Amino acid sequence: NKLTLRSLLLINKDSMYDNPASSPKDIPRYFLTKLLQINADCRGCTELPDDEEEHFDPFSLQPSTAEANENKVNYLDLIVALFLCADSFLQQRMALRMSMCQFSFPLLLPHYNNSQSGLMLWTLRDIVKEWSTPKMSESKNFAEDSVAEIKAPFFSFVRLKNSSLSKSQLLNHILSHGQQNKDVFMHRDMEGGAHQREIANGLIEISWFLPSGRENQDVFQKPIIFANLRGDVSESPTEFSFLSQVSTAIFVLMDKIQEDEKKMLTSLHDVKSKLFFVFSPNKNTMKDTVSVKTMVEKLDIPKNQVITKDQKTNIAGFSKKFCATINKSPAHLTSCMSIVNMSDKAMELGLSVDEHRSDTQKKAAERIMEGIWVKTISDYKKQELCLQGENWKKISKIEKEECRLNKADDSTLEDYKAELQKEKEALRKEQSKYKPSNEMKISLNGTLLSPSILLMRTQHEAWSVEGLVRWRADRQTLEILRSS
Repeated sequence: NKLTLRSLLLINKDSMYDNPASSPKDIPRYFLTKLLQINADCRGCTELPDDEEEHFDPFSLQPSTAEANENKVNYLDLIVALFLCADSFLQQRMALRMSMCQFSFPLLLPHYNNSQSGLMLWTLRDIVKEWSTPKMSESKNFAEDSVAEIKAPFFSFVRLKNSSLSKSQLLNHILSHGQQNKDVFMHRDMEGGAHQREIANGLIEISWFLPSGRENQDVFQKPIIFANLRGDVSESPTEFSFLSQVSTAIFVLMDKIQEDEKKMLTSLHDVKSKLFFVFSPNKNTMKDTVSVKTMVEKLDIPKNQVITKDQKTNIAGFSKKFCATINKSPAHLTSCMSIVNMSDKAMELGLSVDEHRSDTQKKAAERIMEGIWVKTISDYKKQELCLQGENWKKISKIEKEECRLNKADDSTLEDYKAELQKEKEALRKEQSKYKPSNEMKISLNGTLLSPSILLMRTQHEAWSVEGLVRWRADRQTLEILRSS
């Protein structure tokens, strides 16, 4: 059974007391509880207290044992495990809360059994962002859209196995350039980030840079998507191939290039214009520099697509140079990609897409959409959502009057309250006579995850029938609904 949002919202002994996690099995629930509270400190819950620290010899050269590492949980492993165990509604809520905490979130999720990874398209649809460009700010306007629909340059960051430069630290400096540093991407110098990863290699995380419209503060003047492939490129060939097809540019971090990595880079077609080598040379090893130079010449990569970080430059200074390179890139001005448009590329490579369902679910969704298509909004509500009809409106008016009591005199106040209560009880009895409609029964049986559930949960998920009917004019969106 999948972990559900409803199970996390239950009020029980665990939710009444804010006790920190004391063992690895407590970490998932404690993390989710803090995340749903939009507590940005939730990432530190993976670091459990170590009883052996009191007896630790600081001069001992013995490596830590496996038993000592049992309580060490990598944050990225925790994220992958939770997204794999959660149902689609909880996945959406987790991604939304991670976005509100200014965390990166999964785009391509690796599966635990070495099967195909999955594109998290449905998961990102609930996240809405707004931004402004200098032209918009002049008229005090702004743009707003779902992150799945935003068309923007897509810059990917990957590394070879010998890279000493941290992708995540570099990305954090780029995303928070000119402002207080924000740890959007988890890196090895953060609490819980240095532990060995078990299942998170191959994970692709994304985050957005969204301009505010102030030219003197914004490093980039248009939205940009940044992707971070976890682990070595050689360990995730399919994920790297996916990035090579959807990316505006791919930044490859390296200290040197080995033979197997040379073969992988040369096997890719039509990516010469996309590849940027981020080279951090070691002054004591001239051979490494020659290997990178040879590869650049073999792939015929222009010199302006090779970015070198010398030993004297720190990560903050290097990030300024990096931002300038991105702004000068011609592709930055022309090439754009949205997450929605990546689904076809993912399927071509054998990757799954979380919105794609079985034939039975597609037929059920089509039947519901056909029912909505031939009816007006009011007629559909009367037939399928009986409790949201005229009686619901009358009860709402009565409840307002119970709070305001605009029509009551002081002398007859209690009698007026009793009369309102009787009217409400009569309407409730009339409502209780209705039986669940066919669409409600389908939803309650849990046979599909599609418009019927959205209709059933109008109040809880803030969806409306009007919104679904408006969607029918958009043929692309209709196909997405049918496929889900």
